[in-house]
Amino acid sequence: MPLIAQIITNKTRWIILQTMKRLIIVLSMVAVICCVGFAEEMNSAEFKYKTISGGFWSCGQDFSGGFGEFGFNLRPQEKVFVFRDCIFFQGLGGKLSQDNVLDFGGLEIGDKLILGGRTNCSGFIVRTYGYTSLSFGLYRYQNHPFLSAPFGLNLGFGGGFEFQYCSHSAFVVEFGGKNRFLIGGSKEGLEDYSKSSPVLTIGFRTF
Repeated sequence: MPLIAQIITNKTRWIILQTMKRLIIVLSMVAVICCVGFAEEMNSAEFKYKTISGGFWSCGQDFSGGFGEFGFNLRPQEKVFVFRDCIFFQGLGGKLSQDNVLDFGGLEIGDKLILGGRTNCSGFIVRTYGYTSLSFGLYRYQNHPFLSAPFGLNLGFGGGFEFQYCSHSAFVVEFGGKNRFLIGGSKEGLEDYSKSSPVLTIGFRTF
């Protein structure tokens, strides 16, 4: 019984430490980006754009990483509705077990569709939207080369808020989920790899 209690305590401590580290990073980034966001006001009624790019930090149940995206506004002029399509490249890493036994790293390439609404306020723009994404992943872990199976097929979904205080940039917060499917090859060593995970994303977009 003492051994079981010790194992449970170690797992709980690991989860708490990981959560605290991620929370500290999120709050620090939010503070910095918000300070920058209030530095320049814009005339929201006259704002137009055709292309979008962005940089983000994302964390899930057993992974975290950064990614960039580039996309297009699919409407000739954005007035009330938001409709975009973006390609993204994400590098990520994490632990495949709570006992810190197996590290992994990976690269995902995918497409993201955004649909929502826009509200013009005095000096800034707020957008709320839902999104869905599909990506292909390559992973590297112990005894598993980067370019070999199993590969990942990842389906993402969720919602987000975009706060635009500057003429060409906006602060972004998204929360959703990711379902992950492994394709081909031996799944040995991936027993603790979660098939679904909540995902928190923060970052910025430029127009």
